Amino acid sequence: MAYRNTTIYFMSGTGNSYRVATWMGEIAEKNGSNTDVFSAKNKKPAKEIKNGNDNLIGIVFPAHGFTMPWHILKFVWRLPRRKSTHAFCVAARGSLKFGSVFIPGMSGSGTFIVALILKLKGYNVRGLMSVDMPSNWFSLHPIQRAKSHDAIIARAHHKVKSFIERIFLNGNVWFTLNNLYEITGGILLSLISIGYLFFGRFFLAKLFFANNNCNGCGVCTENCSFRAIKMWGKKNPKPFWKYSCESCMRCSALCPQNAIEAGQSWGVILYFITAIPVSFYIFSALNVTIPGMANLKGSWIRTVLDILYYYPAIFIPYYMFHFLIRIPVINWIFAHTTMTHYYFWGRYREPNTKLTHIDEKKK
Repeated sequence: MAYRNTTIYFMSGTGNSYRVATWMGEIAEKNGSNTDVFSAKNKKPAKEIKNGNDNLIGIVFPAHGFTMPWHILKFVWRLPRRKSTHAFCVAARGSLKFGSVFIPGMSGSGTFIVALILKLKGYNVRGLMSVDMPSNWFSLHPIQRAKSHDAIIARAHHKVKSFIERIFLNGNVWFTLNNLYEITGGILLSLISIGYLFFGRFFLAKLFFANNNCNGCGVCTENCSFRAIKMWGKKNPKPFWKYSCESCMRCSALCPQNAIEAGQSWGVILYFITAIPVSFYIFSALNVTIPGMANLKGSWIRTVLDILYYYPAIFIPYYMFHFLIRIPVINWIFAHTTMTHYYFWGRYREPNTKLTHIDEKKK
């Protein structure tokens, strides 16, 4: 297919999705298409998306919680309606490598939901794919060595090249083992994905804190795509993560002092705070019973009360935590009881990606 124009939007924290998008842009240009690669950061696309089947758009994003990030869901929802404009979507999922064995990640429902929204807006969706890139989720596991990253990236490059060339050859990329794996996982893990979008992502956002190495330089705040970090404190300011954090890991990858931690010990405390069955205690204190629901299990009232409790239970303790960690001794305790503090745990950024690359327009 001779596409006159190709526009690719990406969301990227540590550079994986950016790298995938640039590979696709390079191939599109080689095929004679006028190509732009844009960051989806606060972007309201309109004029650059042209109508007609000789125009192609792509959406590239990281997998979060076995689905797409909330930011991408909102971004695609804001896309203008177009009749017959061709489209594709690709998810970069976190992968690991042990010896000669590659452990695939899972984007689950992400690409399928994005493809459905594009279809409802009139786009002719030509294909979707998930591609393995090095995992950056240092909250969960230590970051692997550069040799493993290089092998995963090389493998991904080959698969991305094959995918986009099939699109340009007027092919459809739907019925693949990759997509069968993802749709199966997406269905099986759908409750986890829903839980992540509405609950889990807020919990993860409140795990981050800066250790005593933080010098208040503000690099994390200035380079957060979602404006989810602000510096608090007139003396010795430290970053504070808001609800809008997408846990993209950019701040930890860019911090020049290596000061940003994913507080695992703090996460245990926060888990027990948010897991309190507040509805049970409220009904017990009021001596209220619901006919046919002696233990309140399955009661929608209980669910509503627990949800109403959940968000303040994350936010208010985090305020207290933020003030407490300004005390050097307390900060030291939390930093040294989380694995992310130690050198061997590491941080990840796509090796060929610079800070200025991730947000700027490439043409």
